[in-house]
Amino acid sequence: MKDDRHEEPCARDVGARVDVVAASAQGADAPQKKAIAARPSAKLAARRAAQQDAAPLLTSDWNEHRSQLLRVFFRDAALLAARYRVSGEDVAQHAHALARPRIERGSLLKPVVCVADLAVATACCLGRANAWNELWVFAEPSMTRAAFSRLPETLALTWTRRYWTQLERISRNGTGGLALYDGSRPIRLWIVEQLLGTLEEERAAGRLEIRREHLGRPIPLRLVGEQLA
Repeated sequence: MKDDRHEEPCARDVGARVDVVAASAQGADAPQKKAIAARPSAKLAARRAAQQDAAPLLTSDWNEHRSQLLRVFFRDAALLAARYRVSGEDVAQHAHALARPRIERGSLLKPVVCVADLAVATACCLGRANAWNELWVFAEPSMTRAAFSRLPETLALTWTRRYWTQLERISRNGTGGLALYDGSRPIRLWIVEQLLGTLEEERAAGRLEIRREHLGRPIPLRLVGEQLA
């Protein structure tokens, strides 16, 4: 990360020399020149303005929300999207399908925090094999740890594989899975949350026996999130 102090040392040095010369030659003008020398550099001011412009704004207008989404997409996820052959329009359509109920109600639309992860989810829903393979490598260790908190080791490994196969199928069909991922939090954490929810549904339906010592002690997602970082 750049240090702002490194961007204007010359300006401060020049300003200091100007103040000394001005004080000896034109005492009345010294305060004014000192104020000029103390101003932030134009480059720093431009960067601050750009940061303010890039800050997401809450809006109920889909077109404005879409413009913000695409701006961040091309800034943060363009290379990743090219790798998975996903366009900005693909990502916008994915986001629009999830936001439609809020749009119809005229509610404010939440800014998309994890646009790159949303691009990955979109690619998976479009059936991009490389996106699925790389997401599996990325998420599998955390998924297995979460399953092992509820199941014996061998069953946890088997069940995680089965869950992933189901996730892939319903995501490609657009009936659930990653089709419901909205980019509001990291995709790996979201997948772990969904996995744990599915485990609890299986237990409640009597199709899966959860470790007795873990009953009533759900894995703390805050700690899971820390492991995923």
